[in-house]
Amino acid sequence: MKKAAEIRSLFLSYFKDKDHTIVESSSLVPQNDPTLLFTNAGMVQFKDAFLGNEKKPYKRATSSQKCVRAGGKHNDLENVGHTARHHTFFEMLGNFSFGDYFKSEAIAYAWEFITQELKLPKEKLYITVHTDDDEAAEIWHKQEGIPKEKISRFDKDNFWQMADTGPCGPCSEIFVDRGEKYSCGKKSCAVGCECDRYMEFWNLVFMQFNKDENGKMTPLPKPSVDTGMGLERIALILQEVETNYETDLFQSIFNEIGKLTQVRYDPKNKEVFSFRVIADHIRACTFLMSDGVLPSNEGRGYVLRRIIRRAIRYGKNLGLNKPFLFDLSQFVIEQMNEAYPDLEEKKEFIQKALYAEEEQFYKTLEKGLLLLEEEIQKLSLKSSLSGEIAFKLYDTYGFPCDLTKTICQEKGLTVDEEAFERCMDKQRSESRKHWKGSGEGAVDNTYLKITNELKSKNLIPEFTGYTSQEETSECLAILTRKNDKLTNVNNYKTKPDDEIELIFKKTPFYGESGGQAGDQGKVFSPSGFEAMVTDVQRPKDELIVAHVKPTQGEIKVGDQITQQTDKKLRALTAKNHTATHILHWALREVLGKHVKQAGSLVNSEHLRFDFTHFQAVTPEELQKIESMINEKIWSSQPVSKKEMDKNEATKAGAIAFFGEKYGDTVRVVKVGDFSTELCGGTHIDQSDEIHLFKIAQEMSIASGVRRIVAYTSEKAFQYLNEKELETKQVRDTLKASSTKGVLDKIQKLNANEKNLKKEIEKLKSKTAINEIDELLNNKKDIHGTPFLGTTCQPDASGIKHLRELSDRLKQKEPQAVILLAMNNVEKQTVHLLAAVGPDGPKKVHAGKLIQELAPIIGGKGGGKPDLAQAGGRDSSRLDKVFAQAEKIISKHLS
Repeated sequence: MKKAAEIRSLFLSYFKDKDHTIVESSSLVPQNDPTLLFTNAGMVQFKDAFLGNEKKPYKRATSSQKCVRAGGKHNDLENVGHTARHHTFFEMLGNFSFGDYFKSEAIAYAWEFITQELKLPKEKLYITVHTDDDEAAEIWHKQEGIPKEKISRFDKDNFWQMADTGPCGPCSEIFVDRGEKYSCGKKSCAVGCECDRYMEFWNLVFMQFNKDENGKMTPLPKPSVDTGMGLERIALILQEVETNYETDLFQSIFNEIGKLTQVRYDPKNKEVFSFRVIADHIRACTFLMSDGVLPSNEGRGYVLRRIIRRAIRYGKNLGLNKPFLFDLSQFVIEQMNEAYPDLEEKKEFIQKALYAEEEQFYKTLEKGLLLLEEEIQKLSLKSSLSGEIAFKLYDTYGFPCDLTKTICQEKGLTVDEEAFERCMDKQRSESRKHWKGSGEGAVDNTYLKITNELKSKNLIPEFTGYTSQEETSECLAILTRKNDKLTNVNNYKTKPDDEIELIFKKTPFYGESGGQAGDQGKVFSPSGFEAMVTDVQRPKDELIVAHVKPTQGEIKVGDQITQQTDKKLRALTAKNHTATHILHWALREVLGKHVKQAGSLVNSEHLRFDFTHFQAVTPEELQKIESMINEKIWSSQPVSKKEMDKNEATKAGAIAFFGEKYGDTVRVVKVGDFSTELCGGTHIDQSDEIHLFKIAQEMSIASGVRRIVAYTSEKAFQYLNEKELETKQVRDTLKASSTKGVLDKIQKLNANEKNLKKEIEKLKSKTAINEIDELLNNKKDIHGTPFLGTTCQPDASGIKHLRELSDRLKQKEPQAVILLAMNNVEKQTVHLLAAVGPDGPKKVHAGKLIQELAPIIGGKGGGKPDLAQAGGRDSSRLDKVFAQAEKIISKHLS
């Protein structure tokens, strides 16, 4: 029996022998593609190569690509566990041709691999092609000897596209007949049937077109090949098991789940669904977190949060009532580490991040489940849970809507998803902009064309700014922008308030990357052209583009242009950049090795450093971090920079920053003997050039991600001066002679405030007693039951005050039915609270009573038999509320 790891290795080796370059799996976070949430196929990292926008150093490639389909168009989350082969995370084996070979070779390679390397019996194999693809059908029949009756034609199923737009083309799929026992039993059962007998396992896509937003398909510059074979699926076939979950990829995880739960995995038991969901989801969580995705309330982070919380809920079905996913992740890492070695490096980080998210959800899970159970009990079979309740579960208790739907489905109920979405839309409009796509936008086609043109002429811009801050060089391109559209022009004459972009053969200007802001400066020519450089960007790794504001003259492509950086700004930026490296070291020393850089901004004003950590950094820790950094600054540590082979640098302990793209040759920045990182930014030569480091702020920016804002050099001195001025103003205001005097005065003010609050509470208590006495004196009798109803004085605590009053009334009058109202004029809200005393009539249900009364004030409400509440807007109808209440109570008691 071939294990999955053997199949993966065999596939890559086979295509390597066929002159394919083995390409490392790209990140699950797609780059340069705003149309995708996650990398969902092997061809994603090659999209620009298929479009002809990017030239690879190879024409043939093979890879084992990690993929996630759990959001956007390709969303398999709801099917996971229900079917034999749907997953959130999976591996896609693929071979690719970029204008090299086409249908004939792709088919030959596939047939040879599956029949000779994998030794699948030919008599069990079937082929499908697109309805109009006579060429592919002919190749399968004549070249490989496949009988025509074993070649089927389909339309939609045999045309493939990665997204709504982009590379696409007809495809040919390979099926295996798994035997009669997997058949649906129908006479019509054949290739294309929905049952599990004929299983598709390899898709050969013949990339011929590029589809635009209007659906128009344009032939690609060179026909190419993109194939995809799911590792999990081919493992199922070769290991001759019923589902993907019985392959060796999942069995070790099931064993560990069994140890945690004392329940053995058995495909025939009812617990099988929970096992499968947990095993699938822990693989997705582990790989997403290894690529820097962290749980949050939007975009990729929200998908990850849904996956984690769905797994936790199914863990609960198996009796797991405390964090467990963080523990399971280590077995995924052990199993996959050989193919994806970076997993072991990130193990501590993945486990800490998972534990933090699990712990957070467990705190609210029980309360949320209790609320949901209460709401479900109120519903009849086949009815629908309100969207407002589903939103409350999401907003207050962290329940993704699909989790609420799953729980309701188990009870034979649905969820009002339209109402839920209305609540979500309202929240989005008030609090944030909805996620728009990939964190990185697509590169403008103009830049891609210029890159390819310059490459063909061997004129890729050279950055000389590490050693020089002034350069005279040829202008290679001039770009103008109108209505957000870039145009490549040969010459430009200065216009008022205009901005253009320039590309030079050699440039000292640093283009924004690695978190470091682009340089500023000026450019000029002997012919009289002058411009101020306002920013410098790198839209492509090979391009350095200066954004300039011309002040006079004319510029032409080919002109010799002098470029000068703003030396002061460059120096301040370099100090801040080196300081981030020392900060990263100090954070890992004080907080732990799980700390990873998760984003940064470095400019001449300050530095901002985002890092992974799962609790607030204490004042003592911050003080220690700051002291350690300043000690390293003042001890004048050397800062060296040199280019190295990437593998050599990694072996030497160099840390790569998350989100950065590195080539085979990398620049290594080393500070003293304590910090070594891969970094292309500009740096100082000695740590003492930083002069001073001061942390200004530490905060949370997302679940598991913290941010430090800090100043160095003269900016740190300015910051400290401002703080001293603020402290003096506080001292003067409080008439204190020292900082200690300020603290003494604040403590006295706090003590006075506490005393005042106590006095207020006493007065409130007296007022409440008066209200209670007045209510008891004016109680009404409804068929022998005391009814206590009144509108109370407005109180800042709102419904809480009404609950406290009702508790006191129930103690005084345990047989009573109580109805209290409060009108908050400022907030224009009305609160209602109904309660039934412990000895009160069982015929009166507080929850049902409040449901009937709430619409009178334009609101909604509900609750338990003994206590319920509602909120509304119309205070003018409170008299009607009390009159109607008496009628309802009288009706029930008579």
